[in-house]
Amino acid sequence: MVETAPRTRRAGARRDLVTELLGIWLLLAVFLDGWAHLHLPGLETFFTPWHAALYSGLLATAGWTAAVIWRNREPGQPISAAIPAGYRGTVLGVVLFGVAGVLDLAWHEILGIEVSLDALVSPTHLLLGFSLALILGTGIRSAQAASRPAAFEWTAPAVLAIVLMTGLGAFFLIYCSAFVRAAPAVPYLPTPIGSPEHTQAEVQPALGLASYLVTTALITVPFLYAVSASRRPPRGIVTLLVAVVAWLPLAMSGFRPTAVAGAAGATVAAVVVDALLFRMPLNWLRRRMPAVTAVAVALIWTGQLIGIALATGIGWPVSMWLGAVGLSAGVAAGLACISSWNRAGAPNGPGDSR
Repeated sequence: MVETAPRTRRAGARRDLVTELLGIWLLLAVFLDGWAHLHLPGLETFFTPWHAALYSGLLATAGWTAAVIWRNREPGQPISAAIPAGYRGTVLGVVLFGVAGVLDLAWHEILGIEVSLDALVSPTHLLLGFSLALILGTGIRSAQAASRPAAFEWTAPAVLAIVLMTGLGAFFLIYCSAFVRAAPAVPYLPTPIGSPEHTQAEVQPALGLASYLVTTALITVPFLYAVSASRRPPRGIVTLLVAVVAWLPLAMSGFRPTAVAGAAGATVAAVVVDALLFRMPLNWLRRRMPAVTAVAVALIWTGQLIGIALATGIGWPVSMWLGAVGLSAGVAAGLACISSWNRAGAPNGPGDSR
């Protein structure tokens, strides 16, 4: 008789939820630390209250993860075999986070404290970010382990996981956030190509256009994953993604009135998009995903532009702001096409005609 290995047990939805709530602590601490570096430029030490908030969150997460593993352990079972499904990445993330923290301390002692853009691309900070992504993704991994193939169901911890991971991406890409820049509010004066002033005049508008494309991808990729992972994306997912990508970076960089108005307009548009998605037939949603995604992105950025126009007015010419919306919609449609390549010809699941 052949013995089969015991199946790894799940932690359970309630424990997954606690893990993700601790993830909120960690993510908010990351943005709080970023706020301190932006608004308190005199920081010259690793030992700050904001780092304390971050690393106390790590200790709380490590303690909770250890408790989950211990409660999952059966008599005589080794600890390694008691790690619940989806939590191996969590354990790795906690360990890597601790290692990255030590390396970050050494980095600061040897090379000093980063004070600007270099802080977001510092190798030790990127390792901290990767470690944190592993921790924040616990809810999705656990939900996937509990689901049958092609029958993934979005749980509250899984939704929190994808939103928090998107928020982490918004932190590391804050320097090219279309919500923080609110570039269309800045007047644009076209200068002839070849003139001495041309390059300087084009830099800021070019960065503004690029920020729309990057921010569009940051919102679209997790949305497409939410659609592809289950028969229907979770309710309110677009609003949650836009909110975390817009408002957390604004809280970190400062609530400038123009940017706030733009973020408010985009958030209202995201609510409208979610309402339309909820009423959309499932088969149409899947078969027309490039068009659906393009329209959703176009509505979001149109909402932002309306908010900016009401607050201070649009400084870009029509060709630029309309082009920014069109380019962003094209990027979203392209990402949707790529995400659907591996599903080409796949049969629809039960209930897809609804």
